[in-house]
Amino acid sequence: VWIYPKKPSGPLYRARTIVSIFLLAVLIITPFLKMNGKPLILLNFLERKFILFGVGFWPQDFHLFVIATITLIVFIVLFTVIFGRLFCGWICPQTIFLEMVFRKIEFWLEGSPAKQKALNAQKMNFIKFMKKGSKHVIFYGISFFIGNIFLSYIIGMDQLLKIISEPPSEHWVGLTAMILFSGAFYFNFTFFREQACVLVCPYGRFQSVLLDTKTIVVAYDFKRGEPRGKLVKKVIASGNGDCVDCKQCIQVCPTGIDIRNGTQLECVNCTACIDACNNMMGKIDKPNGLIRYASHAG
Repeated sequence: VWIYPKKPSGPLYRARTIVSIFLLAVLIITPFLKMNGKPLILLNFLERKFILFGVGFWPQDFHLFVIATITLIVFIVLFTVIFGRLFCGWICPQTIFLEMVFRKIEFWLEGSPAKQKALNAQKMNFIKFMKKGSKHVIFYGISFFIGNIFLSYIIGMDQLLKIISEPPSEHWVGLTAMILFSGAFYFNFTFFREQACVLVCPYGRFQSVLLDTKTIVVAYDFKRGEPRGKLVKKVIASGNGDCVDCKQCIQVCPTGIDIRNGTQLECVNCTACIDACNNMMGKIDKPNGLIRYASHAG
């Protein structure tokens, strides 16, 4: 079932956009930076050579890697217990690339969800061919560029630039690997999309053992919102809660869930539903926060 999420808007979405631009800039710029004459970060798994902030690490330093990995796992567990899946909505590369790069280009080229549905339903013609063709060329171009950026973290930017300047026939094995990696990257963000979070990533399933009633998540205030009901002449009917069942929270959700059903493994805490709900609350003169960062106990 293909999901056509509505384009989010609001202060949280703008904040996530700023964070995403910063993280993407760091990803692209870091391979060009050097410290003590060495790359700032080098993760050369092929030659078992690692450099972090100008300091070299070799196979005999493997125990440091083990300690760092255990520390990271414990940190992720404790962080999730307190703040839920904050990482998924704000920092995860899958969310950043999909929502802040590929989806934005899709909105720019194909328009709103309604226009995207209509375009997909119509028969192939010149307009559809140009829009779809442009989108896929741009998507693969971005995938190939990002693939080369990732490669620069493994072999170093100097070596990457040297390879690029030489004839492809001298590096056909590496070029073939890059084309295949770019194809996988392209497939993920063009077709697979939110299924990477819902079906592949185990983090959502860890929620069942990592979250408790005091964990802060993106939550619907059921005490305030229920019983929900439609507006009658722009007024909430007597006895109903503040939720007017506008379904805006569902329409903007990139994984297609209804946050009013409670915490679900598909929720990546992207906050799109918070912005959508606050926008609706403003229109009916109700306070913001019907959907917000909160705990079940709170």
